[in-house]
This record gives sequence, structure tokens and C-alpha cells, in this order.
Amino acid sequence: MRSLLLSLFLLSAPVAAQAQPASAQAEATAPVDPALLAKAQPIASVILPNGTMERMMGPMMQKMIGPMMDGMTKMPIREFLKVGGMDPEQADGLGEATIEQMMAIIDPNFRKRMDVIVNTMMPAMGRFMGRYEPDMREGMAEAFAHRYDAAELDQIAAFLKTPTGGKFGAGFMELATDPHYIGRMQKIMPDMMRAMPDILKSSEAELAKLPKPRTYNDLSKAERDRLTALLGADAKKAN
Repeated sequence: MRSLLLSLFLLSAPVAAQAQPASAQAEATAPVDPALLAKAQPIASVILPNGTMERMMGPMMQKMIGPMMDGMTKMPIREFLKVGGMDPEQADGLGEATIEQMMAIIDPNFRKRMDVIVNTMMPAMGRFMGRYEPDMREGMAEAFAHRYDAAELDQIAAFLKTPTGGKFGAGFMELATDPHYIGRMQKIMPDMMRAMPDILKSSEAELAKLPKPRTYNDLSKAERDRLTALLGADAKKAN
């Protein structure tokens, strides 16, 4: 069930950041004006102060994932099987059994096991992410410099220097782990799981137009040799 935990973690990440088209990524990484970057860097330092990622990925994420896990495990197993590709009519014939009920039989310590994973993995992830906060701040500053002009950056900086602005800026990144926000997201999860089969079907027609991926036997000898060289091992074993 570790894959379930990973799925929950990924669902909590900003989906838009994972799905940008190539053109948007190219635009976002275009060089920025050094003068604008200099104005944007103090803003990024307020919004992403030292220790933010460790707090978010540690205690805050632990509080978030626990309730999400509880909500997911109380859903009927058939909903997960539909997402996995099982025919909806066949899955509906499985009844209302939940993962929680199934694991109570298979692994009575399932919940404790998940708690151990959450309580160890999340703090470790926070420590890892914390090492990259300087890079994240610089990327944030570059994004601000790309999106705002000098006057706008001056106005943002002025606001962040006020007591209200400072409070807003320092807590902005942590809003995603606020119980009020997470509570709303939890309510969405069951509907999201039920809708996932239809969401996945939205791409089926277009995918059907594409040639199927080739197997090892479809490759020429030159392609096989090249694949083996890239893998550093017999490509046939990876087929």
C-alpha cells in the first residue's frame, strides 16, 4: 500500500506545475532582466523563508496525509479498481467492501504501518527539500521578475514590508497545508476517484490514433544495439 501513500502525496502537489506544455516551460525559463531579478529576490526571501519546506513536508504534511489516508481507505475498493482499468460493470459487482475492511483481515497493523511510513518519510522528505530552498527561492525570484515589471515589484515589496504583508508573505507557502483548505480537498477525493475512469477515457480516442509502442522484436539490429548501449545491459531483458 506504499503506492497509495505516494499517490496521495502526488495529489497534494501542484498539478499545473507537472503538466506545463513545452512552450510554457520554454517561456518560463527565458532570461530575466537582472534589475528586475534584484527587486524580486527580497520578495522571494519573504515568501519562502528558511525552514519552510521542512515545516511543510514534516509536521504539516503529516497532519494532512493522515486524514487523507483515512478518507481514501474508507472508499469502496471497486472505485480504485475502476481507476486501474477494470471494466466498470465488473467492478460494480464487487460490492461496497473498502480498503480499510480488506486490510483489517489481511494486515491488522495496516494503519500503524502507514503511520510509521508517514511519520518517518515526510520529515525525511522535508529535510531533503530544505537543502534546495536556495534554488527554489532563486527560481521563484526569476518567476516574479518574468511576470512583473519594476513598478509592480516595488508595490509588492512595499506591501510585504507592512505587518500584514509580512504575515501574508511568510505564511503564503504554508496555506496549502492549512486544515481549512485540506478539509475541502478531502471532500473532493471520493468524487475524484469516481470520476477518474471518465477522465482517463477522455484521452483514449486520441491515443488510439497513435501507433502502438514497439516491442524488442520490432526493432532493427542497429536499434537493439543502440538500446543495449544506452541501458548498459541486454535490452531484451527490459522488454
